[in-house]
Amino acid sequence: MKLHNIFVDEEHEEKRALRKLDWNLIPLLGILYLVSYIDRGNIGNAYIAGMGEKWGITSNDYSWVITTLYIGHISFHWLILLWTVVPLPLWTASMAIGWGSMSMLQAAHRNFAGLLTLRFLIGAFEAGFVPAVALYMTFFYHRGEMALRYGLFISFSPLASCFSSAMAYGIVHAKTHVENWQLLFIIEGGPSIILAVIPYFFLPASPSQCRFLTDQENKIISQRAIRGRGIRRQNTINFKQVFAAFYDYKNYAQATISFCLNTAFGSLPAYLPTILTSMGYTSLNAQGLSACPYIAAYVVCVSASFLSDKVRARGIFIIFFCCMGALGYILLATVHATGVRFFATFLVCAGVFPAVALTFTWVTDNQGSASKRGAGLAIFGMIGQCGPILGSRLFPKTDEPWYSKGMWICAGMLLGAAVVAMTLSFSLRWQNKQRDKKYGKGDPNTMPIEVEDAGDDHPMYRYIL
Repeated sequence: MKLHNIFVDEEHEEKRALRKLDWNLIPLLGILYLVSYIDRGNIGNAYIAGMGEKWGITSNDYSWVITTLYIGHISFHWLILLWTVVPLPLWTASMAIGWGSMSMLQAAHRNFAGLLTLRFLIGAFEAGFVPAVALYMTFFYHRGEMALRYGLFISFSPLASCFSSAMAYGIVHAKTHVENWQLLFIIEGGPSIILAVIPYFFLPASPSQCRFLTDQENKIISQRAIRGRGIRRQNTINFKQVFAAFYDYKNYAQATISFCLNTAFGSLPAYLPTILTSMGYTSLNAQGLSACPYIAAYVVCVSASFLSDKVRARGIFIIFFCCMGALGYILLATVHATGVRFFATFLVCAGVFPAVALTFTWVTDNQGSASKRGAGLAIFGMIGQCGPILGSRLFPKTDEPWYSKGMWICAGMLLGAAVVAMTLSFSLRWQNKQRDKKYGKGDPNTMPIEVEDAGDDHPMYRYIL
């Protein structure tokens, strides 16, 4: 009886420590992502709030404004690997100050070249933080816990789009001595700089260094991290595992899924107000209405991530949500009724956001070591972030008001992502069965301690489907 009570007490203590970790870590990371996403997407609201007319920015120019940010993002995606060797609190604070400052400076730009430079730098600074969060979370959470946590994190992006649209709706009504679009950049860029101080003091550098946990709770979180992911050597990069990532077909399959998703969705925050304007809504109403689909995306993303963890599966959910988003784009391409088209934007947002979150999680699920996860995420991001570059070219002003060609291409991309996800799921299932036959039944919830050196080539490693 006493032994039973000891186990119950230990389990209760672990759950309490994990709950405290969740309530401190996820909001902290999520709020930083929220402000970074606002700084990334506020160009769309500024464009229809008068910036485009003020500077005579053509549709082709605007496509380059969108594209340049992703070029910066791709060029510096390798910074993910530095999260295994540098002091993370200082690094994260520096990145937040960087992208916030560049966003605010957009209000003072005087020419098109200056705007492109600032957008490139925003992308570069965000590349030092946003893509690496998935890797960072794996230092703390088991594979069966990642979908919900990462889903909660990435769900701050639809909230960001919602807040950004709502803020833009209010800002464009303001009567000030500066242009409304300039005020928008200043107000939406400032919070990143202010909030940068928070990660410096509160972001833990490792599972054993959480300031918001007691010494005993830090010990619990550190030990469970080893059970869930194996031993991680801090401040080092295992180059053998880094190179292994470049020979792993899974990384390229998942990067292809990401490319398709980002092509279909990466530029939607910038173009959604324009699409809604083409439906007949005024510029002001389009700013407000564009918030609604993102609220739906938030609810669906969190719910889907929770269910994915419960059933320990990613691929089937990604397939479903890709098809859901594709249906939305097909409706946008074929139906001209305003009500149906507005409903279709809900299908797109609520379909693709969960698919993006689960694809990120899927990458981290199936890379055995921290170094390979970092390299895998770099490959995933550098290929995947090429998608928005293509996506930014799919909605030229000449295709108004229906943008049918772009809608069909996006639908095809999402269906293609569903096919790749289905193929990868079958492949991983087959490999698990082969390893079970050869080495005995493996448990996806138990990680070999020495996995840091062997990676997912370890005989007892099993993939998450």
